[in-house]
Amino acid sequence: TADCISDPVGFYVVCFVVLIGDMSRGCMFPTLWPLVESIGGNSVTLGYAVAAFSFGRILISPVFGSWSHRYGYSRTLAASVSIIFVGTLLYAQVINVGRPEFLVLAQMVLGVGSGTLGVTRGFVAEVTPVRNRTTYMAWLTAVQYAGFTVTPLIGAGFYRFFSQEGRGVNAG
Repeated sequence: TADCISDPVGFYVVCFVVLIGDMSRGCMFPTLWPLVESIGGNSVTLGYAVAAFSFGRILISPVFGSWSHRYGYSRTLAASVSIIFVGTLLYAQVINVGRPEFLVLAQMVLGVGSGTLGVTRGFVAEVTPVRNRTTYMAWLTAVQYAGFTVTPLIGAGFYRFFSQEGRGVNAG
């Protein structure tokens, strides 16, 4: 019917990409300060790392918008998820590299991979009828907020489980 979304599978995939993008930030937050401390950083380093994520999003958003018109939504979103994967690998190596600059780089790469909000909203606008568009946009926004709200709890759980500090084990 005229009130239905024309690509429900695409809508679910887009929601998943948005969830992954905000999970990449949310899961990392509980580990960010301990990681900064472990590589010799301070609160300024933490500020740079947090800002780098948003800066990456700002830089790439117009590029992803252009790509979505040139290469299509699927390729653009696949590229963004691939960049998130690379950013996650970089983040996992920060402790081995031991440099605050590398942490900032990893956060910026994660932000670049997560810079698809305009693309995902454009897709939703394209596949939804005008009279239901606000509802689908609201669902997309709810998924985004859920990704950033719930995943810090998951990240904290992982930190508690995997770190000696989180389990109450003295490192020294």
